[in-house]
Amino acid sequence: MTDNEMIEILKTVLKPINEKLEDLEDGITSIKLDQKREFRQINRRLDRLEDEVETLIGVLEAKGILPKAN
Repeated sequence: MTDNEMIEILKTVLKPINEKLEDLEDGITSIKLDQKREFRQINRRLDRLEDEVETLIGVLEAKGILPKAN
C-alpha cells in the first residue's frame, strides 16, 4: 500500500469524525449565544425590578409609610 493510498484511507476514516466535531462546535456556539441572550434578558429584568423597587420606596416614603433613608 502506497503512502497516498494510506492517506486517502485515513481521510475517509477521519471525515465522519471531523463532521461530528464540526456539528458539536456549532452546537456549543449556539448554546453560548443562547446563554448570552438569557443573561441579557435576566439583566434587563433585574434593572426593571430595581427601578420598580426604587419607585415603590419613593412612593412609600412620600406617603410617610416608610421612613426616609438617610
